Amino acid sequence: MHCRALPLASKVVEGLPEIQENHDGVYKGCVKGKNTKKTFPSSESKAKGILEIIHSDVCSPMSSSSLSGYAYYVSFIDDFSRKTWIYFMKNKDEVFSKFKEFKALIENHTEKKIKTFRLDNGREFTSNEFKELCKDLGINRELSTPYNPQ
Repeated sequence: MHCRALPLASKVVEGLPEIQENHDGVYKGCVKGKNTKKTFPSSESKAKGILEIIHSDVCSPMSSSSLSGYAYYVSFIDDFSRKTWIYFMKNKDEVFSKFKEFKALIENHTEKKIKTFRLDNGREFTSNEFKELCKDLGINRELSTPYNPQ
């Protein structure tokens, strides 16, 4: 499917950058889709093996629940392999039990231990119960700044 020039309509969306009117028969939306963003700077700390660093985040409530009533999910990503596990949840307070389920599964499967757990500073992983578990198991918790859309 090729993009073709369409007559320009009045501006529907506010805040988008202006695109040059003369675009040689290419639809403005296609031009916008070809724009690229600058990449994030490379991280200094990269895992050298599986389970050295696990990234995790919780998806805020989805706009509609699944047929089974799931409205959230938590993801776990191995920094080295980039393998990703997703656990669906009906309530956000299930995160701690999903972490324990993931930890048991992956450590049993690989016969290795999670060394660093990297996550945003969201409330899901800051409970005293979670902090104590990580401390007892020797898991280093690395917290970043939470995403805060304006």
